[in-house]
Amino acid sequence: MTKAERLAAVFAIAFAIIYAPTMNFNWTAVTYHPVQGIWQFGKAAPLGGGSPAMYWYGFVITAALGALVVTGLAALIPDKLMERIPWAGVTWVVTLCSIAYIAYILLPYATKT
Repeated sequence: MTKAERLAAVFAIAFAIIYAPTMNFNWTAVTYHPVQGIWQFGKAAPLGGGSPAMYWYGFVITAALGALVVTGLAALIPDKLMERIPWAGVTWVVTLCSIAYIAYILLPYATKT
């Protein structure tokens, strides 16, 4: 595995780990209001006129920025240490655990009566 491939795996793992709690605790970098076409920094309440506030873009941006920081720090780790980790397996396990966590978070929305 090349260094770029290992860092891509680190990014994917960090993104999955950061995205799930970001969504759970509503840590959003930006809020988008589609009816008005307005972007606001941070979490913002819906604007009037029936416009929803879309936080998903902010979740993705927050997780991507966090994953970039983690990947930058991982780039400083010597290659000899990075080669010891089975990146393909770890990436799959972390991603599936993140999906399970998100499914658990969203379960109350699916079971409302």
